Formats: sequence, structure tokens, C-alpha cells
Amino acid sequence: MISLLVPIRGEDPGVAEAFAPLSADFEILVAGEDERDPAADAFERIGARLLRLSERSRGARLAAAARACRGEVLVFLHADTRLPERAREMIETAVREGAAWGAFRLSYGDPSRCLAWIAWWANLRTRIFELPFGDQGIFCTREAYDRAGGYPELPFCDDLEFSRRLGRIPGFRLLSAACVTSARAYRGRKLRQVLTNWKVMAGYFLGVRPETLEKWYRREARLSPRAAFRSKR
Repeated sequence: MISLLVPIRGEDPGVAEAFAPLSADFEILVAGEDERDPAADAFERIGARLLRLSERSRGARLAAAARACRGEVLVFLHADTRLPERAREMIETAVREGAAWGAFRLSYGDPSRCLAWIAWWANLRTRIFELPFGDQGIFCTREAYDRAGGYPELPFCDDLEFSRRLGRIPGFRLLSAACVTSARAYRGRKLRQVLTNWKVMAGYFLGVRPETLEKWYRREARLSPRAAFRSKR
């Protein structure tokens, strides 16, 4: 069994429709809030298991979802990201050939040259440094997950920290197919968003507290707390 773990907060209910075809290939667990959420109800209607959690941070929710899932392989995916066709088959093949963990390449649902460059850079970073983010469908075996110490219960940069933990384990595989993620964070402000992401990443590696990084992101990107939860970094 392969479990697909998706954190949500204030998503458009329509995002659930894109996950409906995946219910035949994955155990889908949606980590939502304990309050009523139209998107959470939409995920339930497509057959996903909904976890209504009191934890506020994305990292804590995904850690809870990982504890609740039944999969031998876990896939962590942002709600506004789409897996490529035959994703399950590609993950199974990679694991069968010895991959302990890995991710898909990144692409954006926008044909602009700027976003193509951003995706190219992200894929180069992933290939060289083995550092994928949550919009690339990070996957790992249950054994690798446990060896990495589980999913970090951080309020921000949780996917970055998770990749760093997994990076200590040999057997990384960057799959040839690409996820398609929303370009909403870049609309009308591509350069500024790139600089914001780099500032946050640099702060992370310099040891700045995740709570401070989130404040930086929200101030620089002028995002609400809800939007920051859905952000890519």
C-alpha cells in the first residue's frame, strides 16, 4: 500500500476533484483542521480519509497523518500540486530498484519563461543537493521514514527539514516525470517571490527559528497566515 498525505487549510473545495482518480492507486489521508472546512468535506466525498486535527502547523498535521496511515510507502504532497500520470507505477518501480526515498521533478501550471526557469533551478537543486520540497511529491519507504526520525513538527520549512533528514539516508531517486504545481504564489510578483524564498531558505540554513522564517515570509510576500500555510517553503 502507498499512502498519499495531503495537508489542507482553507483550500478551494474544487482541489479535491483532481485527487479523485488517485483514490484507486493510493490510500489518501487529508490532514485538515478540527473545524468544519468545505474542502475537507469535498475530500471525504471522493473517498479520502479525513483527519480533523487540532494541531495548527502543517508539519504537526503531516506527522499525525503519517502515524495514522497504513502504507509501506508514504508520499507527501501539497494540495495544489498534481502528481503525473502513472505516479504509483513510477514510485513502485523506484522502490523495487532500491530507492529508499525520492521525489518527482517540478513544473508549474503556467507556461511563462520565468516559471520555467524557476522550475529548472528547483530541479537542479534537487538533483545536486537531494533537496526536494513538498510540491514535488516527496516519497519514502516506511523504513526510511522511521530512520529519518519522522516528519518534523515545525510551523514552517517542514518539507525542507524533512528532506534534510531523509538526505542522511542513501538511496535517493529523482524521478523523470514532473508534478504540476500552482503558480499562485508567483502571480504578479515572480522576482520578489523568488527573492523571498531564497531569503527564507538562507535563514533556515543559518539556524533562524521557523517561527521567525514564517514571519519573514508573510511580511515579504504580504500573505495571510492561511496563505502562508499553503506556501511552498
